[in-house]
Amino acid sequence: MPRNRLQKKDFAIHRDAVNAAAAAAARNSELHASTEKTLTPASNGIINSMKGRAPASYKPSLARSSTIRSVPSFEGSESSPDSKHSAFSSSVNSNTSGMSVTDGNQHNRTPPTVRLKPESSLETPPSRWNSTTTRVVDSTPDPDSSMASEGAEPTDAHWDSTIGKAGLGKTGRVINKLVSDNEALKRDIKIERLRAEESKQAARLVEDKMDRMISDYESRLLEANVTKTLLARKERQVETLTANVDAEKQKTLSALEREKNWKEEMEKMKADTTVQVDEATNYAQLMEGRYNSISSHWRDQGDEVKRATSKLKIQIDELVEERQKDDDKIQTLRELCDQQDGNIKQLRHEKDEIASMFEEYKKAQEDGLKDIKTKAKSREDEQEQLLKEARDTLAKLKWALKVKENVKGAK
Repeated sequence: MPRNRLQKKDFAIHRDAVNAAAAAAARNSELHASTEKTLTPASNGIINSMKGRAPASYKPSLARSSTIRSVPSFEGSESSPDSKHSAFSSSVNSNTSGMSVTDGNQHNRTPPTVRLKPESSLETPPSRWNSTTTRVVDSTPDPDSSMASEGAEPTDAHWDSTIGKAGLGKTGRVINKLVSDNEALKRDIKIERLRAEESKQAARLVEDKMDRMISDYESRLLEANVTKTLLARKERQVETLTANVDAEKQKTLSALEREKNWKEEMEKMKADTTVQVDEATNYAQLMEGRYNSISSHWRDQGDEVKRATSKLKIQIDELVEERQKDDDKIQTLRELCDQQDGNIKQLRHEKDEIASMFEEYKKAQEDGLKDIKTKAKSREDEQEQLLKEARDTLAKLKWALKVKENVKGAK
């Protein structure tokens, strides 16, 4: 599956940037091996052995210089068995043991590559630094110092004001040898101090380089994390697409199966559908003729439809303009109606005020005409009584006149 291929594939961004930097540094150290010196980290045992070696080399020399008879000859000390147990021989043995221990640690540990300046004047053993910047001096004797000490041996005895007659014999030669060794050691200390300063500068350069490598590593690690995130997103997209492909495959298989069934049914119905195909062909020709006739008819009607639509468009535009005019009129009438409504409300308010004032006036007039009305009513009653009596009298007179006319002899 494509997903398994992506998961098993090895990408370059998954490799550690520190290993790549270390490999590049190792290649540079191999190329510049002839002109470079490396700083090897020293173990605690080597440091302790170097610390305990200096007092052992100087104390016996002071003890020997204190008296003349207690100092054996230098030539005899090399061959006598007692000289093997002396302080001078112990210091040499400790130097050789320190060399063996440092060489063993140097082979066991892979030193970091540090470039130092090539030395042209003095060829002295390199100083080694451990991770805590502790200087360890190689115990290999300097050939220049040894040659200077051998050359410093007096060929003939002469008087020395510092040691008196001690410089006349073998003891004087031993003392002069020790003094020359002391001076050589002082020169070595000065050289080692200079180298220590150079090593410190080289260590600072290495620290700066390590800081740059760390920042580069962090940036590459961030890029690797971003790339991993993008790869995870792509893998999720691949999974989704794989699921879609599987679904499409299932659909394809089902479609193939349906196609197979359809082909079988088609083979079964092939014999029965031959006549139907002929009929359908005739029918299709008939429909084609009808379609051609209809299409030619409607092709001619297209221009008429376009003209009708253009006319309708013009009419619609006119109707829209009229509608806009009507809307303007309606808006004007609405404003007028609102104005009239305000006027009517104002008139109604005035009418109500006039009606209230008329009622008050009417009430005041009725109060003033109340006596007049009572008198007028009494007069009306009297007049009605008089009229009633006058009518009765008139009726009686009419009756009497009718009687005189109708009855003969009536008076």
